[in-house]
Amino acid sequence: MLDLVICVLAVTASIATGLYMAYRKGASKTSSQFFLAGRKLGWPLVGASLFATNIGAEHLVGLSGDSYRYGLSAGAVELTTVLCLGIACALLFPYYIRARVYTIPEFLELRYNRTARLFFSGLMLAICIMTKLAFHLYAGALVLHSLLGWDVMPMVVLMGTCVAIITIIGGFTAVAYTDSIQTAIMIAGCSLVLIIGLGKVGGWHALIERMPLSMHIAKGYDDPNYPFLGIILSALYSGVFYWGMDQVNVQRVLGARDIREARYGAMFATLLKLSPIFIFALPGVIAAALFPGRDPKTTFVTLLNELLPAGVRGLVLAALICALIGSSLSVMNSLSTLVVRDFLLGFRKNASERIQVTMGRITILLSTPFAVAAAYLIYTTPDGLYKYLQAISIYLVMPVTPAIFFGIVSRRMTFHGAVASAISGTLLASLFVSDQLMGARGAQLFPFLHWKLTTNYTYRGLWGGLVTIAVLFIISYLTKPPELAQVKGLTVDWHSHSAPFEGLSDWRLQWSLLALATIAIYAWLW
Repeated sequence: MLDLVICVLAVTASIATGLYMAYRKGASKTSSQFFLAGRKLGWPLVGASLFATNIGAEHLVGLSGDSYRYGLSAGAVELTTVLCLGIACALLFPYYIRARVYTIPEFLELRYNRTARLFFSGLMLAICIMTKLAFHLYAGALVLHSLLGWDVMPMVVLMGTCVAIITIIGGFTAVAYTDSIQTAIMIAGCSLVLIIGLGKVGGWHALIERMPLSMHIAKGYDDPNYPFLGIILSALYSGVFYWGMDQVNVQRVLGARDIREARYGAMFATLLKLSPIFIFALPGVIAAALFPGRDPKTTFVTLLNELLPAGVRGLVLAALICALIGSSLSVMNSLSTLVVRDFLLGFRKNASERIQVTMGRITILLSTPFAVAAAYLIYTTPDGLYKYLQAISIYLVMPVTPAIFFGIVSRRMTFHGAVASAISGTLLASLFVSDQLMGARGAQLFPFLHWKLTTNYTYRGLWGGLVTIAVLFIISYLTKPPELAQVKGLTVDWHSHSAPFEGLSDWRLQWSLLALATIAIYAWLW
């Protein structure tokens, strides 16, 4: 009973605060308020919302489960955020904010044309539903099923409905404030799991003695699951997309007051992202030491039921529900933004603020059944949840990452090059996904995808990304370049001087310190 009371109080307080702040700030009065919180967010809200958007229930469930099975190498990707957000802050965020766009597809229309905007927006809608919202709902339902005994799919439906209602009422303002409170709950609750778990196993050195192979973050290049080289390289395309081009994440940045607050918020999120390897992945290794032979998918539930005392269990369960709610709220809000700004306004350019907000709410309502259907597909997969999420995410972003990134850093990229690269990337992604779904049959049909440097999803994404980049450059240089006036202010001017150093408040200094901290953690766990 104590656990239930603590859990309900923590979750209810965070949601109530978010909805109250949404009401106080008039979150539904205008489209700017509903979709971007009026562009008035300070860096703490931006950073906390970025972190909460990234950390869904699949992290608590999937990352701990994969760490139980594969060791700390499953969490190696979590430390690549410093690289990805550093690139985004330097080369991407300034141009989004300067253009005052609501969505990344809207920026693509300015850089290329409306066709590029519609294609990317459609792809982002698929990504949001298939690899974000569905995973969040399924992972949360899996744990609640283990705790309460309820069937998984009815739980998915129930949670999807509840999250949709909260988003419909509060908009992005409710999302941002709810995320901030729930971030604190997640970090506090999961930190207690780590502390108690280390105590039970006898401390850090005792854990190393009992699980020597699992305590190394870097696996060989030919590791079939989490090769360190592949993970680092994947950050250069999948990670940069995720943190710098993915509408769900970048929407937090677009809600910032200015580029300074956006960059500070990104650095705050980077600081918070140093924690998952310890508070999500390491408890999975602790569970493997204390409770060997269990089903990896039940790792989080095992920790919850057999390791934690009453009271603490309620806080950690609240952390799970907060992760589920926070990430799902963010995705639903972004879904509504994409549909309204990229599609509705294309047909009704003079749609009133009220109509835009109403359509945003209808979009949230209609997207929920699709997310539930996608969750059912995940429910039937035999692979590790976290690994499956990483793989599908890389394949889906491969077709568009080069066109966006190089479209900003180079004036020479053309629309024809972007189209050709998107088509080639889509064909390659389809090949990779088909092979993964076919299992052993795929190895017979596509033997070249099952060599040491092509089997793992990180390497496949790398080779596919390189091919897509090559197509982009070749076709762009074979076609007429865009007029200078068309790309002015939308691409990097490499001849301009960098901004003067601002001392301790300079985001570049903050990034350098975070980069050193990341390298130190990698070296420590190597």
